[in-house]
Amino acid sequence: MARQLRVGDDDLINLRSAALLHDIGHGPFSHVFEAPLKQINGPEATHEDITRRLIGEDEGIVSVLSERTDEVITLLSEDQNGILHQIISGNIDADKMDYLRRDSYHAGVTYGNFDLERVLYTLRKTASRQREDLTIHEKGIDAVESFRLARFLMYAQVYYHHTNVLANGMLQRAVTVAIRDKVVDAERIQMSGSSFLQHYLALDDARLLSQVLSKPESTAADLVRRLERRDLLKRGYESYVSQEEDTRLRYHLGTKFTPAMAQTIETAVAEECGCDPDLIIADVVKNENSLFKSASVLFEEDKFPILIERSDGKVKDIDSFSTLTYTGKPRTTFYLFCPEEERQRVEACAGDVIASTVG
Repeated sequence: MARQLRVGDDDLINLRSAALLHDIGHGPFSHVFEAPLKQINGPEATHEDITRRLIGEDEGIVSVLSERTDEVITLLSEDQNGILHQIISGNIDADKMDYLRRDSYHAGVTYGNFDLERVLYTLRKTASRQREDLTIHEKGIDAVESFRLARFLMYAQVYYHHTNVLANGMLQRAVTVAIRDKVVDAERIQMSGSSFLQHYLALDDARLLSQVLSKPESTAADLVRRLERRDLLKRGYESYVSQEEDTRLRYHLGTKFTPAMAQTIETAVAEECGCDPDLIIADVVKNENSLFKSASVLFEEDKFPILIERSDGKVKDIDSFSTLTYTGKPRTTFYLFCPEEERQRVEACAGDVIASTVG
């Protein structure tokens, strides 16, 4: 991407460093650990914050980057614009183009395939009003459309498949319960602590599971053992939110669903069915492909549309060329997962309990 856009040698070194380091702030099990991280440090905590902190504070990284350290951190800052940042994190960035094809291959599906070579070949950059932006030549419009569709389909068919949602939810619940029950020491993962980075870097997948399993009688350990046996929870209740007849329920599940609401629903259903609330998992999945949103909607969200460069040099947003612009609402699904042995009771009571709880 950088060479196609004629990025200079110095910027190329910074870009390569940023690309290699951009996800090192992820905790154990990657995105699954985001919720426990926020549980401990507040809703604003993100792995991106930890990434930038690691780059600036880890002696090994600083020794390699040397005087480029601050430049790489700046390149990864969320408020940055320009070509380099857009290659790392943008509408058509290197990360998305990598993981869509790679995940598609390893999952054994074809949804993530798109014409990568054509997208790369038609990359351009444009400068206006002291801002540089990544654009696509109009000859690459169809390749970009295939890229946008590939991303949507991978989320619909792989990332948001109910089995994947459930497995992630069980692992996340195991960790949050272990933190709540003090099986996992939350103080070591407080970002304000002086030894936070030392403890955070030591907490890999195996060590975290070892801590969770250290109290075998706990619900957290039970969830992990179920995962190891592939004894997954089941869908006790499922609802396509947009098709809910109850307007109030559709509104709350579709736009107001929060972790606190999930916990309230889980507790109420567990009480009605007489089961452990830690084994009831409520979740809402919104399959929304931001790459299909119209330019006006993106600007309202302080985001930027995909730009197309015409043969005459004029730059327009992709809405001017595409017939696939997304104007609807996300495909939203509400799930209530439960143990196999509780499934019939949950199926029988969940609908009424959820309606009365949310209302």
